[in-house]
Amino acid sequence: MVSSIWRSGLQISVCVHSQNQVEDVSNRMRVPWLEGMSFNNVFRESHDPRMFRTHVFPDLLPKDVKAKKIKVVYVMRNPKDVLVSLYHFTQSWIQLESVKTFGDIFWDFLEDNAPGGSWFDHVLHFHREKDQMDIHFIKYEDMLMDLRGEVVKLCAFLGKDLTDEAIDHVVEMSTFKNMKTNPKANYKDLLEADKYRKPTMRKGEAGDWKNYFTVAQNEHFDKVFKERMGEFPLSFTWDLQQ
Repeated sequence: MVSSIWRSGLQISVCVHSQNQVEDVSNRMRVPWLEGMSFNNVFRESHDPRMFRTHVFPDLLPKDVKAKKIKVVYVMRNPKDVLVSLYHFTQSWIQLESVKTFGDIFWDFLEDNAPGGSWFDHVLHFHREKDQMDIHFIKYEDMLMDLRGEVVKLCAFLGKDLTDEAIDHVVEMSTFKNMKTNPKANYKDLLEADKYRKPTMRKGEAGDWKNYFTVAQNEHFDKVFKERMGEFPLSFTWDLQQ
């Protein structure tokens, strides 16, 4: 299974694993980055079901993703909160040489110059390729509102018949509050190894963009969003009060 995640935060793909694996294996070991795979990487020899996560565009995925209809879970979040999340991530990640202001990241994001490439094209390209993939779209905000319901949907997509008790355990382990305090999920080891300047898991909320966008920035973002995403058939949730 491939999970394409764009700065979303929550990860609920643990429902294909046993409870002990959820608690005893780190996030990165359980679902490694596809971008980090090499010819002699040990994960190439791991047993099915294998899971990887990625930020790459669909045309850079292994050919078998389409040819063999490998299951893809695409987690998407409203782009205003993605922008805020990206801003804080750039403040933390040590590999970024220069720390930019929110205004810098705002324009980089809208002009497709932000780290990771174009959010707009990424979402559009994956949706455009949906008929060639076995893909399940999940909204981050839907997980905030009904995490258990989204876990049930995901298990159905993956063909996993879990007991109510097992689903409850997955939900408990997958809440933002739990993951933020769980050293197996919060990248504490990378922070201690000076890979990050500060913790990367902050609030996990929807609508935090309202604390950052100026009126002018919000109006301009809405204009660009309408121009680029006006025909996109899936909706976005901008806050949980809408």
